[in-house]
Amino acid sequence: MSDPDRPLDHGALAAEIERGASLPASWYTDAAVVARERDRIFRRTWQYVGRGEQVTLVGDYFTAAVADVPIVVVRNEDGLRGFVNVCRHRRHEVVSGSGNRKVLQCPYHAWTYGLDGCLRAAPRSDHEPGFDRASLPLLPVSVDTWGPFVFANLEAGTSLSRALGELPVIIGRSGLRLDDLRFSGREEWTAGANWKVMIENFLECYHCPVQHPGFSAVVDVAEESYGLHAHEWFSSQVAPVRASALEGRGRKAAYDVHGAVTQAQYHYLWPSLTISINPGHPNLSLDVWMPEGPDRTRGFSEHYFGPDVPEHARRDIIEFNRQVGREDDALTDSVQRGLRAGVPARGRLLTASEHLVIHFQKLVLSALG
Repeated sequence: MSDPDRPLDHGALAAEIERGASLPASWYTDAAVVARERDRIFRRTWQYVGRGEQVTLVGDYFTAAVADVPIVVVRNEDGLRGFVNVCRHRRHEVVSGSGNRKVLQCPYHAWTYGLDGCLRAAPRSDHEPGFDRASLPLLPVSVDTWGPFVFANLEAGTSLSRALGELPVIIGRSGLRLDDLRFSGREEWTAGANWKVMIENFLECYHCPVQHPGFSAVVDVAEESYGLHAHEWFSSQVAPVRASALEGRGRKAAYDVHGAVTQAQYHYLWPSLTISINPGHPNLSLDVWMPEGPDRTRGFSEHYFGPDVPEHARRDIIEFNRQVGREDDALTDSVQRGLRAGVPARGRLLTASEHLVIHFQKLVLSALG
């Protein structure tokens, strides 16, 4: 392991991470690192931004943000389009919220854009020498869909299908059909830790037997049962439902685990999306994690269920997820306090039990380096 006081060499750091040395503490506490992550990670990757059901008719639109850049996703005659939701005039946001419009009109000075992003009207511009409307469209954003989910990318260097890889196939093995899911609700939240701390916590279940008794009563978290699989742009944790939960033995499960979904799956898609599928009734939750400075993360959680899942079962599974989240927040808050102290400067990961964390840290290093 390297001397923490010497300047970091990225090649050496990559080799050390492979052997189990963690990223330096300063990478979780330095505002300059957050700014670099915004530009080199979040503005160059696919981000989940909304649901296909929000844009089914021509003129339907919704707004979102990607790495602090306001965007609008709209359906026009040719399909889904995405644009930077910033007027080319004085950079006011063109539209807000969601709805259906025939044109996209900025409320500041009424500059008006078509659903194709082209500038159609700018009051008084006909008196302006050399004013060329054709040169002032809304800036384009790449958009694509996976099942009911809409993704956007400010600088699409790779396709969404390439980023997803085999993830859709793996999810299909759980017994879940994405196209059957129905949106149930969304919650926004903030947390007191760096986004990387929170992703790293998600990427290992080494802590589950100690910190998540309710989760461990439902999912078999034994080392030989709980599978960890790293792929190019995503990671998967796959495990069977605990036999005692199915049979009603031992610690009482937090909810009824009988149902079409026979395999627990927890996926991470680079850089900021996690997907949780619990055994039992068809269910899926999405979490988006975005940096809010070095010491805070903001995000949202969305819940989806099969159309026939009863309301009481939905409530039980959502509360199950929330309880795990509360337990994790206490852990990540503590980790952030330790990182802020800066002592020790480097941690030591277990390459067998935490190799998804190692894979994640290598992705971060590669993007920033």
